[in-house]
Amino acid sequence: MKNISILIIISLFLICAAVVSAAPAEQDLVIPDSGAPGVSSSGGFGFWDFFRTLLVLALVIGAVYGVLHLLKKLQPKLIQGDDKKIKVEAAKVLAPGRMVQIIEVEGRRFLVGIADHSVQLLAELDKKEQKE
Repeated sequence: MKNISILIIISLFLICAAVVSAAPAEQDLVIPDSGAPGVSSSGGFGFWDFFRTLLVLALVIGAVYGVLHLLKKLQPKLIQGDDKKIKVEAAKVLAPGRMVQIIEVEGRRFLVGIADHSVQLLAELDKKEQKE
């Protein structure tokens, strides 16, 4: 979970850095003097500024969603790894917090019971039980 939050923070930082680098330079922010009093300039927050703000917001939300979706896909691989020596062949939930699983470890099969805070070996399955 700590790695996920670090990746999200780094992604948001990079997105914000890209947005800031696209900001206008300081000399572009100079407000020209209006020649006559009462003459209004066309400055202010217009439609295009609002549209650009919504577009950047949509890009940031899309980037966060994309990072979370990618992490959700990669999470089982990160937790379990690509270890082919241990496989869960079948699982059956018996009650909330209680289940049985058939696990294969290096060619041997085991029936294990899993509760909230314990795992117990119920039986080692032999060749005859494998066919069922």
